[in-house]
Amino acid sequence: MTLFTEAPRFTGPNHDILRPPYAKIPPSLEREMPVRIAVIAEEALTPIGNTADETWEALKAGKKGFAVHLYPPYTDPGLTLPPQIRATVAGTIKNFAAKEALAGILPAGEVANKMDPYAQYAVYTGVGAARKVVTHDGIRFVIPRIGPDGQIDKKYPLTINPALVHPSQIGIYVGCGFGGGDVAAEVMERLRQGKIPSADHMMRELIDRASSQVAKALDIHGGAEGNVAACASSGKAGINAMRAIMVGDIYLALWVATEGIVNRPIGSASFDTMGALDRGTDPCRVSRSFQKDRSGFVMADGSIALILADPDWARRHGIRILYEIIGYGNTSDAGDDTRPNGVDGERALRFSRRRAEYQGKIKGKVFDSGHYTATPAGDNIELLHTVNAYEDLAEQGRLMHAATKSMVGHQLGAAGLMGQYAAGKAIQEGIAWGTPLVGELMDEAYGADIPQETRPEPDLTDAVSKTFGFGGANVAFNSRRVR
Repeated sequence: MTLFTEAPRFTGPNHDILRPPYAKIPPSLEREMPVRIAVIAEEALTPIGNTADETWEALKAGKKGFAVHLYPPYTDPGLTLPPQIRATVAGTIKNFAAKEALAGILPAGEVANKMDPYAQYAVYTGVGAARKVVTHDGIRFVIPRIGPDGQIDKKYPLTINPALVHPSQIGIYVGCGFGGGDVAAEVMERLRQGKIPSADHMMRELIDRASSQVAKALDIHGGAEGNVAACASSGKAGINAMRAIMVGDIYLALWVATEGIVNRPIGSASFDTMGALDRGTDPCRVSRSFQKDRSGFVMADGSIALILADPDWARRHGIRILYEIIGYGNTSDAGDDTRPNGVDGERALRFSRRRAEYQGKIKGKVFDSGHYTATPAGDNIELLHTVNAYEDLAEQGRLMHAATKSMVGHQLGAAGLMGQYAAGKAIQEGIAWGTPLVGELMDEAYGADIPQETRPEPDLTDAVSKTFGFGGANVAFNSRRVR
């Protein structure tokens, strides 16, 4: 695929950093569909908050959710060898007890024995978001499930209100990178010890365990699927959810992203071996997005859920629309497994922007809630290509950039929806949340608007979020304020 032919362009404080050529995208297909999806509810469980509101307030305050997190004996130095895992800080979930948090949603035994953390987190945020949906006249989206005896079902006490939507007209789309993949290590260890694995091991491993458990908790029959594309998993889930609404399969979708691997060493060991993790020991000075001395991210757990709806359905039922997603882009690098080329990430941005502008040109400012992983090879490439895709707005001072990973860390399969949630909150409130810096800004960010503290932006109308996954998966979304 070719790029535009152009004269070299430079940036940086010394005007000596070569900017990448503009990435070219093909003309739109005749059947390319406009995107217009309403977001009607949000919930979150992150290292900086156990609810969406707590997470948003902490994000605006620039609060970091990192803590020292060891994996004895793998993080212990030997007599002559360094530790097997040298990254010792992570973004951890605090004060969350799954059995208590999911009481009245799923049976306690099922929560404890058949669900790994990623699935527990997904049920918590998915059901939590659904419970927030209420019509203008007070009709609730989630109601008690009444059994054949006329009593509330003791095992699964909740259901989607059939007066609002048939259970086969709502689906669940979960994005997760690792899921219960580390359960395989448990199985192998039991086999080495001469023991027989539990029948529950299989269900705990599967990525779609999260989506099936949300379906069970709310009696949803319109499809429940798990999506995997490394760090772009939640983006892929979001695209599938929106497409199902766009083509008329369903009215609503629960878009959930989740990851729960910090408490086991497999993920941290793998990323640390690759050199992707920040090995700093001070929780206040790690995962330094946009900085010259950035050296990687920290692993993090968490889950985010959005309720997506056909806008006409939402208005017909008197349900408040928080904002609308009006574009998406979906590309693949077809190249290096771990180092993004930037070109196809830019193409994803251009595809998404083109779809968004079917709903009208961008009139105000744009907030870029990006993937920015604080890796030496990632942030600079992403920023330069983002500016390429929005150069007209950047030159007018209408483009701002921010990185959630500087506060919550890298939630892997949940990272993309974390960025989307933060982008949506920014345009809802007309606020540009900041990315706190503890060092010098990277040269590639010269001239870019990267707020370090939260500030009001009344002219903020649009936002872009994006996520890039190992294997060259690229997803971008455009969102617009609703007034």
